[in-house]
Amino acid sequence: MTNVHPTIIWDFDGTLAYKPGLWSGTLMQVLNEYHPEHDIEICQIKPYLKDTFPWHTPDKPHHHLSTPESWWSHVEEVIANAYQAVGISKEISIHLGQLVHQRYINPQSFILYDDTLSTLNYLSSKGWKNVILSNHVPELPQIVEQLGLGQLISNCISSATIGYEKPNPEAFKIALSASGNPKSVWMIGDSISADIIGAQNVNIPAILVHSTNTGNIKHYASTLKDVIFIIENQSLRRHPAFEKP
Repeated sequence: MTNVHPTIIWDFDGTLAYKPGLWSGTLMQVLNEYHPEHDIEICQIKPYLKDTFPWHTPDKPHHHLSTPESWWSHVEEVIANAYQAVGISKEISIHLGQLVHQRYINPQSFILYDDTLSTLNYLSSKGWKNVILSNHVPELPQIVEQLGLGQLISNCISSATIGYEKPNPEAFKIALSASGNPKSVWMIGDSISADIIGAQNVNIPAILVHSTNTGNIKHYASTLKDVIFIIENQSLRRHPAFEKP
């Protein structure tokens, strides 16, 4: 029988790494660079990006968007519509949408947290398998590899390629299946709704990190190093839901 390692499922953006400005910030960067004469503020663009990405409707599967071409065609249209809504011409908006696409997937635009590598290395050395499950772009595995995490991540799953976004239970089930359905598993993320509640709904214990604990989440870590303490402390209790690696 194949030995199934205890597994930690990690979110990516806001958990292992961060991207300054996220989507609205990237739209403004591209607009400033290629259309510098504009007088548009980021607060004008943000409302038109709300409830428009696939992860804004996680209750619905998005299998029709599960190829890079179909996913980016949809998202580029969302971006172009946002530009048009604040007064940019349709032709320029379409071009800017394509530029945002290229800018967003640049690995150099993502920054690892200071304790990301040390935390992943330590947990790997203790027998934990690290898996990423993130509501993200199709190119996420390549971004993770370019950031130097390839040797520490056994599987990188992006919602853009599986057609389900967290907190949809199917997204977690896919991650569990890809990990061999381990008996010992944790979910680590910065979103209470997508990562914590989503995981708990399929009986995966979860740790909130890098966010304000407004929901009185049981397991909360202000840093990734604190995640280690929680996992090891819970493992030592030898509760049936946990197994020491």
